Amino acid sequence: MLTETSLITEETILVANLETRYLAGGPDDGVPIVFLHDGAWGGASDVTWSHVLPLAAEKFRVIAPDFLGYGGSAKSIRVDVSPFAFRIRHMFSLLDSLGVTEPVHLVGNSFGGSIGLRALADEAYRGRIASVTTINGTGGPWKAPDMAKIGDFDGTRARLEEILDILCDPSDGQEAQLDARFGWAAVPGHFTAMRGPHMPVPAALRVERPADPYPAPLQGVATPVLLVECTGDTLLESGWSKALQAVLPNAQAELLPYKHCPNITHPRETWDLIGGFLDSTIQGGK
Repeated sequence: MLTETSLITEETILVANLETRYLAGGPDDGVPIVFLHDGAWGGASDVTWSHVLPLAAEKFRVIAPDFLGYGGSAKSIRVDVSPFAFRIRHMFSLLDSLGVTEPVHLVGNSFGGSIGLRALADEAYRGRIASVTTINGTGGPWKAPDMAKIGDFDGTRARLEEILDILCDPSDGQEAQLDARFGWAAVPGHFTAMRGPHMPVPAALRVERPADPYPAPLQGVATPVLLVECTGDTLLESGWSKALQAVLPNAQAELLPYKHCPNITHPRETWDLIGGFLDSTIQGGK
């Protein structure tokens, strides 16, 4: 768990009667940046963003929630809708509770990046989004075969270490990252929340769901988007950022030479890239 600093504090509040943990910091009147964590086993706001948030909070108002089912938030999920939909609604309900009504900049890694893109694809939320930055989060498509390697988890630290090796480049903070991620993975309810949507349904009860139109709803959306693709990432198909850039007229694609989570292993370099994009986007919007 992230140790509280003078810049970043940890809070838990009720949102729609569901415990919701989030990290926050920076000036109260700063431009709001919402950081969205990855969806791997043991994912949480501090696991994904602990080294980036203090850098961002020097200038921006930062808010980093734990998604439902993850971290210190309620282990409450919906299995009748997509894994994105109910978490997007919960995220904006949290912002409402915090009095954040102006458009926010969404910054996500992996599943968190996909949440940002899926929110942008939804006309109900598009007006509340000033920009989206996604680091190796595609919104769902373009998965590579290695994605299957991080799905199974037997509850052991050794298995989580194998998953972490796929997600992250080697770094001095690897043991601390493993400790934090394993701590959240062991919280009661997390395993069930992760496994629940994948439970087999008897043939007699199976209902064919409508085809997913994504990414077509993003076609022509002019909101600024930063697509960060990593050349060492084996979980996604190479070139996914160019494919999305072809759909989004105001998207910028950048490459980094790392694995799936450079925000964890190379926080300063990652933040410099994101911060530069945010500065240009904010200045361009004035």
